[in-house]
Amino acid sequence: MIFHRTLATLAAATLAVQPAAASAQQACVTEEQASAIAIYSVPGLVQAVRLRCADELSSSGYLARRGDALIGRYAPIQTRAWPAAKSGLLGLLAGKAGASGGLESLGSVATLPDNAIRPLVGALIVQEAAARIANGNCTRLERVIEFVAPIEPEMAGGLLGAIAGLVNHRDFPVCRPRPS
Repeated sequence: MIFHRTLATLAAATLAVQPAAASAQQACVTEEQASAIAIYSVPGLVQAVRLRCADELSSSGYLARRGDALIGRYAPIQTRAWPAAKSGLLGLLAGKAGASGGLESLGSVATLPDNAIRPLVGALIVQEAAARIANGNCTRLERVIEFVAPIEPEMAGGLLGAIAGLVNHRDFPVCRPRPS
């Protein structure tokens, strides 16, 4: 799934921000972190679909007519979603880097501020998602975006986080909730 693969790539980029903090994290994300990652990713994912699917989508389709408005609904809450999204991405990458022994080599960029990393993460979302969109899926992706668009961003993020927990893809593992 494009969302899971893109998030795994984002996790790799984000880990470079603070590898020391990531080493203490678990190798899965909470549903809340998955929700924050989803919220943070929507503007870039919409841009990726537009970029990759420019020749396949109608100039009168949903993304052409309402894509900017959808991005505009998510962009203002990205700042609030970033800390949990970053934490989740760092946790995922800590597990992958720790398993491969590559964690130590990422320490040189640990001091970069969020305002330097966030544009990089945004660009990676667009680049990686666009590269993973299979031929023939553009119209389906536009329909999914259109169906999810009316849902308030926080609710949509929660829904996507819960779905990620149900799917529990190996590239984007969601921690099982602890019984209360």
